[in-house]
Amino acid sequence: MTNVSNLPAIDAVADNDLFYVRDASDPTTPDKKATAAQLRPTGAKITNYLRYQANITIPTMAAGAEADGTLSITGAQVNDNVVFNLAVAIPTNIAILGVVVTATDRVKVICARFSPGHDESAYDSSLG
Repeated sequence: MTNVSNLPAIDAVADNDLFYVRDASDPTTPDKKATAAQLRPTGAKITNYLRYQANITIPTMAAGAEADGTLSITGAQVNDNVVFNLAVAIPTNIAILGVVVTATDRVKVICARFSPGHDESAYDSSLG
């Protein structure tokens, strides 16, 4: 049987990593292996993540209007999930309605303005 305590540690788990498993249901051959995907429940898989931090320009909008800001994020792919957080307070009367990867390396940030007073400005954003 493998002495797990003598094995070196890894820095991060990748999908192709194999894990030692002692299969209690098989006393004859208990030493087994499992992939990272087998250790996670279905639907909980996170294979990679990208973090982006820079400025985003929120477009000038009339009251009640929507407009899109665009970020170029190397590695972003269509159908990726995106979480968007501003590193500073959002401007008054502005809402971030959604964030979506529209093409490879392109992320659209959908903004709306609820009342007059917003001028085009750059704000620090953080995707992660």
